[in-house]
This record gives sequence, C-alpha cells and structure tokens, in this order.
Amino acid sequence: MAKNLNLEKLAGGAFTERVNQAIQEVMENIADPNTPWKTKRKVTVTMIFEASKDRDITSVDIVSKPTLAPKEGVRTNIIIDKQLDGEIVAAEYKKQIPGQQAIKVDQETGEVINTKSKKEENTDTDGLKIVK
Repeated sequence: MAKNLNLEKLAGGAFTERVNQAIQEVMENIADPNTPWKTKRKVTVTMIFEASKDRDITSVDIVSKPTLAPKEGVRTNIIIDKQLDGEIVAAEYKKQIPGQQAIKVDQETGEVINTKSKKEENTDTDGLKIVK
C-alpha cells in the first residue's frame, strides 16, 4: 500500500476533474463582463472522511465548490400612468432612434413618407402624426 495518496489519481481522477471544473467556472466568471472585476473568487475543496469501526477502510466524500461574483444588476426606467377608466398601465421608457424626431406617415396607407431635404423635413408638417 502506498504511504501517500496521489490527488491526481484519487477517485479514478475525479478529484482532479472536479477541482478543474470549479477553476474553469471561476475563470469564466472572471471573464464575464457582467460581473465586477474586483470581487475575489475562490474554490473550496472539502474532503469528509468517515472511518469504519475496524479503521481499515475510510470513505471519503469530495466536494469542490466555486464561489463566484454575482452578475451586476441592470437598470431601466418605467413610465406609470392611468387610463381614463382608472386602470394603471406601465411601459418601459425608451429613447427614440438616435437622431429621429418625427416620422411622416401617409394617413390613408400607413406608409412612412421619406423626405428629400433637411429643410423640407423641418418645415413641412403635413402627414405628421403624434405617436404615444
């Protein structure tokens, strides 16, 4: 019988495999841009030994556990309003498409009307429709 255990071969290599999996999770968590870079991560390996009455055999439970940084929160704005019947409605507030101020819509077909010049776009209000 060997005097020392080889951790790389322990449990048919499962010990090393579990530790490597936990380390991989830590590396992926560090690389994730949605987690804070400064948070410390760790891998804890727990080995629980349970000896038999004769002390000739010991069962060993092996658990590797990574401690990861949590994903950072996401923030948005919600507009809350009441309809005429008193029902509360909510919608996420989003800015318009960058540079977009208004869209000209043909009242009969519903198609978007393209304008040819900036001057025309700023002075011609026919076909403008307020969209809420």
